[in-house]
Amino acid sequence: MVRKVPGPHDDWLIYMISSQLSQEMSDFDEIISEADDDFIISGLKQPSLIRIARSGRSGSRHSDRRWRPILSVENPMKSARKLFCACMVIALMIPAAGFGKGLQKGYKVMNLSSSCELCERLEGFVPPDQIDDEIRKLVGKYQGGGGAENVAIQKARGVVETYLVPHFIDGGACPEIDSEKWAIDYGHKRESAALHKGIDIPQPRGTPIRAVADGMVVGKFENQDNRKGIEVMLRHTPNQTGLPFWTYSQYTHLKEMSPLPIGAQVKMGDEIGKTANTGRMGRRTRRDALHFAILYSRFPEWSNDGQVITPKDGYFMDPNAFYRLEPPYDSPSLLKLPGDQKQVPVPYIGAAGTPVPSGAKRIWPYSCK
Repeated sequence: MVRKVPGPHDDWLIYMISSQLSQEMSDFDEIISEADDDFIISGLKQPSLIRIARSGRSGSRHSDRRWRPILSVENPMKSARKLFCACMVIALMIPAAGFGKGLQKGYKVMNLSSSCELCERLEGFVPPDQIDDEIRKLVGKYQGGGGAENVAIQKARGVVETYLVPHFIDGGACPEIDSEKWAIDYGHKRESAALHKGIDIPQPRGTPIRAVADGMVVGKFENQDNRKGIEVMLRHTPNQTGLPFWTYSQYTHLKEMSPLPIGAQVKMGDEIGKTANTGRMGRRTRRDALHFAILYSRFPEWSNDGQVITPKDGYFMDPNAFYRLEPPYDSPSLLKLPGDQKQVPVPYIGAAGTPVPSGAKRIWPYSCK
């Protein structure tokens, strides 16, 4: 539990960066109005404080507007071993503490899954607490769900291999998916069970990435603590795509954050970012590539909790299926299609800058020759 501690505290500081908390703190300039604020974590044997300060030394102000947690213990222990253990306990308590539940009267609530204020005026937006936790586990960002539990939900909600392949119309020479295909097992690349919830399309660094349909910017995330890196998400209505549901296109590993603001209306083919390989890496350096994913829902409601986009009753779709002109679109049905129906004709923006074929409502995320 995190509670505001009134009054200044001049305690001995343990500088300990928690990447998870750092990311969650990134959007709280409006909540924390002072240069330094102190919060107490209850549930520990010894009272402990978290001091929140801007990047750099305590109290300094920086233009990047990112916050970093600094842990402060009221009664520092002299033993280095005990100190290390205390740090570990506090670090483990932070993500599990609940952040703001059942706080006593007079304390300041600090909700680390805050709603996107810029989203509140947008069509279909609902507060995060109106989206089922299962959808947060679907997209893989929920503190209460483990890898195996999340994977079970993801499989039930569309992350199943379909063996669809793109066939670019009129022989277009388009950037192709590499070995990192839809729904393959990623357990060998992660610390726990995992699936690949999209496709990877390698391209040279800086190659423009195109909006795959008309839509609206609903998510922009730095993702400093995870593998996705810089991310943009668009929401597409049925009228914009010609599909019988609302869809959400996800673009990650971008070189830099898009200048497009939340709520911006984009046209199919507009540049929404440039190719790179941002995001936390494993032992090997990741090549430059776009990770492209599609979510969909029968309902127009969606939310943005500052970390992820969560469509109401959402499902993942094989990105190749996004280009189909008729049902089915769900992965179990697509898996059952005969072999001669596994190729999906895919429109694109050609060298002349126009869609191929003309009149297409959905295109490949890169221009083609």
